[in-house]
Amino acid sequence: MGKGNEDSGRRIQLTRRHWLALMSGTIVGSAHPLSATIVAAQESKRGGTLKVVTPHNPTSMDPIAGRHGGDHTMLFPAFETLINTDLDTLLPKPGLAESWSYPDPLTLVLNLRSGVKFHDGTPMDAEAIRFNLERARTDDRSRVKIDLIFVKSIEVTGANQVTLRLSEPDVVLLAVLSDRAGMMSSPTAVKEKGEQYDRAPVGTGPWRVTVWRDAEKLSYARHEDYWGQKPSVDQIEMSVIPEVNTGLRTVIAKQNDFIFQLAPQQKLLIDRSGLVVAQGQTVATYQIYLNYAKPPFDNLKVRLAMCHAVNRQELNQVTMAGLGEPTIQTLPTSHWAYNKELEGSYQYDPDLAKKLLAEAGLASGVDVEMFVNNDQRSMQRGEVLAEQFKKANIRIKLLSVPVNELGAKFMGEKLGHAALSVYTGRTDPSQFFSIMFDAKSFINASRIWGTPDLEQAMSDCRTIFDIEGRKEAIGKVLRIVRDNALYVPLLLQPELDAALPRVKGYKPNMLGKPRFEQVSLAD
Repeated sequence: MGKGNEDSGRRIQLTRRHWLALMSGTIVGSAHPLSATIVAAQESKRGGTLKVVTPHNPTSMDPIAGRHGGDHTMLFPAFETLINTDLDTLLPKPGLAESWSYPDPLTLVLNLRSGVKFHDGTPMDAEAIRFNLERARTDDRSRVKIDLIFVKSIEVTGANQVTLRLSEPDVVLLAVLSDRAGMMSSPTAVKEKGEQYDRAPVGTGPWRVTVWRDAEKLSYARHEDYWGQKPSVDQIEMSVIPEVNTGLRTVIAKQNDFIFQLAPQQKLLIDRSGLVVAQGQTVATYQIYLNYAKPPFDNLKVRLAMCHAVNRQELNQVTMAGLGEPTIQTLPTSHWAYNKELEGSYQYDPDLAKKLLAEAGLASGVDVEMFVNNDQRSMQRGEVLAEQFKKANIRIKLLSVPVNELGAKFMGEKLGHAALSVYTGRTDPSQFFSIMFDAKSFINASRIWGTPDLEQAMSDCRTIFDIEGRKEAIGKVLRIVRDNALYVPLLLQPELDAALPRVKGYKPNMLGKPRFEQVSLAD
């Protein structure tokens, strides 16, 4: 992805030492240098307001209720997770839980940091953690229930200790607790606000939310009682500007300081403008979600036709200036679980796609309603794909909606046949499998298993602790998904950000979701 340094192609090597350290809650060194141009750091200077342009309006500021991966950048300043992620390797490291242990494969013990308080001054203790995890796995509004599927019970076993009892071994649980399910909210605030909590969120993060004007701006102020190293920046203002060309102009004009998720075509303009570039590879994937519970995608041959009708190389050149990475498995070639056996799958072949449609009884072609976000870049991707599909007698009708409505319409109301969007990536492949293909997952618009053997194969990925065994199990799921064409993978998204020279200390990460804890502002 992109043109990184000579180390950028190394695989993450999860050795036995890594795996044992991961299970015992100790930190291991970075095994995979990030391919990136890093904004130069300097001695931290306290103060100032960091003005950020975001293309996304949050679907919710309640961590467990959101529907879009783009929410994370807005959640990170205010919320911390039980387990943190090393953003260069995607391996777990201590967070609000300063250590953990597995006394046996069905028990996870979390030892919490003492003295941590929520923004409202209430304690983040074991009871607060139990409340949050129970809410995440049982609340009607929770979108993360599927992530905690193997958690049978949650017990307070000390003032700062929580023990999770599992129905099955779950090696992915640490990664789950580094995501939404592990973001801790003040129980007092949740109880007081009820369903309005997502408008006034209360976490433990280095900043607290002060203002959310829907589709306009989010403001944060530094949490002065923050338990850890206090951030240099006093305040963060995130302006919601869906159109990246408009957003970039505001940074060039020095109205804002930082913008992320830029289009690769904008890199030349960024270079000429005097802005500083941050670039790196990510696990975020552009893909087409399919509802395979209803026609025409209840027919495997139609789904396979979709996969063969895409010219991924052309899509990459036209929509990403060649900086993306064409994919058919949602993992970059540098990922430890990348399956080389799948290389060569879904070759672009419109004639084969026509043949598959004919075998499905659709010799005259098929009409597909596909949701797409209504910003300029998303519409361009949709239009390019529509032209490619036309060559295979697949007629695409684009249904454009705001980014925070796509999930509600396609996955919630089950409208249309398909949706073109980005899967923003998670730290472990099993999280992708659960989110995408579990019959109980909100993201799976079909609400059915795509094939009978998928459930067991996905379970094996989470219950096998040996790293080589996991890699084999993940490879099996990838093959099942490939053979059954349960979605249409397209391109891995590069991270491309731009900042004014006064922004110091920022670096991109493999998740492609900006973090600002290390950022400072020069005069």
